[in-house]
Amino acid sequence: MSSDSGKDNRPNDPKETLEAVEAANAAQLPEGTGGNNHFWLDFGPLLIFFVSFHWIRRSDPDGAMLVAAGIFAVAAVVAVVLGWLRYKSVSPMLILSTGIIVVTVVLALLADNPIIFYMKPTIVNSLFGIAAIGGVFMNRNIIRLMVGNAFTLPNRIWDKLAVRWGLFFFAMAALNEFIWRTQSEEFWVNFKVFGFLPLTIAFTLTQIPTISRHGGLAGLSKDES
Repeated sequence: MSSDSGKDNRPNDPKETLEAVEAANAAQLPEGTGGNNHFWLDFGPLLIFFVSFHWIRRSDPDGAMLVAAGIFAVAAVVAVVLGWLRYKSVSPMLILSTGIIVVTVVLALLADNPIIFYMKPTIVNSLFGIAAIGGVFMNRNIIRLMVGNAFTLPNRIWDKLAVRWGLFFFAMAALNEFIWRTQSEEFWVNFKVFGFLPLTIAFTLTQIPTISRHGGLAGLSKDES
């Protein structure tokens, strides 16, 4: 029987792979929410920051970063409040990220120095990396907690995915440090929107083959023998 296991249960064709990705996204949403709404809660404030920076930079190139960062912090808090009022539930990762945004922006404004704000992605990704890998050793796999309702996978595969994501988060933290220390302010802002997000999507897609080989969408039978 083990020779047939997974033969009909794995999302091997493009349609099923797309369904797997959508299921993973849906697993992170409160009941009744839509994917587009979730996207705007997460990335709406970032897009507002991007537009604000480039708009303010026209008249105040030296102070644009701190002003845009302040707008970013306000937009991030508003997104969390709107998410809670609309859905009565907000992603813990979004709450953590928003808290770090507010703290780093306030410190940057008080010090009149944007360096603290530049380090926000480093701090967030480092914390996520520690949580992902540390959770494997503490039997609290955060990747499984986030998307476990979407996929049926053996425990060892969940742990493998968590370690991979942890390493990816650390790589993103290191990349952010490299960029803000070596590139221009404008480049960092552009990469924050058009670099980090595509890299995250690309990495997510590279994990689909592992999910396809070892499991499938939740609700489908899987012979793990």
